[in-house]
Amino acid sequence: MKKALSILTFCLFFVMGMIAMALTAGAYIDPSAMTYIVQVVVGIVVVSGATLGFYFNKIKRKLRRNKDESKPVAPVEQTEEIDDNGEFDDFDNEGEE
Repeated sequence: MKKALSILTFCLFFVMGMIAMALTAGAYIDPSAMTYIVQVVVGIVVVSGATLGFYFNKIKRKLRRNKDESKPVAPVEQTEEIDDNGEFDDFDNEGEE
């Protein structure tokens, strides 16, 4: 009974919607309505381009990482100690100027 009622309700709304959409409006459409349509289309194109670019870079990074993992990497030995000559001591001694 409950299922039949829900099907009947759906059919009623479907038929009422078809009747409402079948009537002609005969109203004035503003010429600037085209600019809204253009804005929507441009927005969709920009968002889809950004999304494709994001996923393209993600896939490219994944493929590059898999390619790099297949190559053996030689160990790097540090032969010389780096001396900063006190360049970065300003952060340690902020109040002692």
